[in-house]
Amino acid sequence: MLSNEGKNLAKRAEAAHETGDYSLAIEFYKKAEKKFREASEISTDSYETNRLRYLANDYRLKALQLENEYGATESRIEPKKKETPAFDIAGLLNGTGVSEQVFEAVIKIAMEISSEGREGRAIGTAFILGDAANVMAKSKQLILNPFQGYKKEERNITDPEIRDNIKEFAQLDGVFVISGDGVVEAAGRYITMDTGLVKIPRGLGTRHSSVAAMTSATKSIGIVVSQSGGVIRIFRDGKIAATLKP
Repeated sequence: MLSNEGKNLAKRAEAAHETGDYSLAIEFYKKAEKKFREASEISTDSYETNRLRYLANDYRLKALQLENEYGATESRIEPKKKETPAFDIAGLLNGTGVSEQVFEAVIKIAMEISSEGREGRAIGTAFILGDAANVMAKSKQLILNPFQGYKKEERNITDPEIRDNIKEFAQLDGVFVISGDGVVEAAGRYITMDTGLVKIPRGLGTRHSSVAAMTSATKSIGIVVSQSGGVIRIFRDGKIAATLKP
């Protein structure tokens, strides 16, 4: 198991980073690095040791990046304005049961996938947020669900530690299904719905039409990252509600 102290410190660092309190974020990133490194030194499992070392190095780099960008010696660092998509998030999510925190966490991951790809290549993926029970009923598992068997708190999309796993599994066929409160119910899910009733712009593929169909039949939000061009399209009620370009 990962060090609980390190996990808690990492969460506090990410929270401070998100709100623009960079001095505090740097402090907690460094503390998290120390805890994970200490845990790696006493671990007897080689896989766990490598994972802990990876986390320690990751948080060390995040602290260094903030220090380089904002200066660790400054007594006060001005918060950066929070970057949010240029559309009405509250209106988009109204009636879906999806929290803004969850939506923004998924958008952030989608934007990272759009700009970075995975292992040097562009990838496309999709997320279905909210109304998870109905979404699961209207889809089927393409592969063994990699999130099955984990506790809910271990697979919440707002947890920074899960981001790399999401990016890794984004290479799989199928979609992610995420509950309104952020629990990742499944990856590699195939939507078993007739897409003939939805109308989307020509040139968009099966991934887009399937997500559109799902949002037309459930109270869910769909987020699709195009492999070609990295454009992110957000679906609600079977239609494109917003588009984010890389």
